[in-house]
Amino acid sequence: MKQLCSMAVVFSLILVFANFLRNLHARESVNSKQPILTLYAMSNYFPDSVIKSFETLQNCKVRYDNFSNNEELLAKLQAGVTGYDVIVPSDYTVRLLIAGNHLMELDRNLVPNRKNIATDFLNAPYDPSNKYTVPYSWGTTGLIYNTKMVKEEVDSWDVLFQNEYAGHISLLDDQREVMGALLKKLGHSDNTQNSEEVIQAKELLIKIKSKVRVFSSDPRQHLLSGDIWIAHSYSGDARQITKTNPEFRFVMPKEGGVIWADTLAIPRGAKNVILAHAFINHVLDAQNAQITADELRYSSPNAAIESMVEIDFLKPSYIRKLPLKNLEYLEDLGDATPIWNQLWIEAKSY
Repeated sequence: MKQLCSMAVVFSLILVFANFLRNLHARESVNSKQPILTLYAMSNYFPDSVIKSFETLQNCKVRYDNFSNNEELLAKLQAGVTGYDVIVPSDYTVRLLIAGNHLMELDRNLVPNRKNIATDFLNAPYDPSNKYTVPYSWGTTGLIYNTKMVKEEVDSWDVLFQNEYAGHISLLDDQREVMGALLKKLGHSDNTQNSEEVIQAKELLIKIKSKVRVFSSDPRQHLLSGDIWIAHSYSGDARQITKTNPEFRFVMPKEGGVIWADTLAIPRGAKNVILAHAFINHVLDAQNAQITADELRYSSPNAAIESMVEIDFLKPSYIRKLPLKNLEYLEDLGDATPIWNQLWIEAKSY
């Protein structure tokens, strides 16, 4: 009798397990039919809640791949890498992607929330009629520093050359941003094609390289850990720190620096074009744009949130309050690109 009972129990367990496998397979089958939108952008550039609400609304999944700088994005697309549905290139990169026929024209009928973009950010030189892109965020690149460790008031790129901060400095892992900052210190344009001026910037980079602890496109953890006291940083990343850590301060050096705009675009070869348009439209929704600005601390080009956010620098109108005469958008370097690349490699490997 015990044997029969044991066999009955075993048989019951087999039935339960078989039923579990059948249900698991059914769930996997359903999930496998969900479309997957592949997003390619800098890390931590979209709030989780905005991505999750899109997945729920569209019954899809979002795969979020990261690049460190625009040159990495550009190199992949120029090499013929496909599979991305939405990409986030910066202003000067857009011009190169359009010239290389790497972007699809957007169907404006599928992006009705485009109407939310402030006129200050439409018809930019890199995409004059916004046929290929819509603005996502904008900001500046400057310096964030820890006032507990750096007692002086920082207002110049000169601070990077001071011996007392050696080993506690980070620079962005970005050729155009780093060389641009050094060119500004020298009184030159971020976009110079004069080889002698670029050589001067290279020599400055070699001079300070021993003082630089790390080249990083995301220095936040280094700052919070105390390893880094002064960091070359994008405004949004810096303000994520200053929001909850009042000992940090973000400044634009008096010599000037870079102002930039990041955009949303669909690359040629995208597998989910309709879904990609839906994602862009979702991001441009007023509520989602407010969440993005409040959480990421990057300035928004979305006019619909002007009265929805309290902090001035998050608003699109804030651009009119900046000293634009000292700020430059990065531009295509044209024939000077090879020498910029060569001198950057030489300086970093010195």
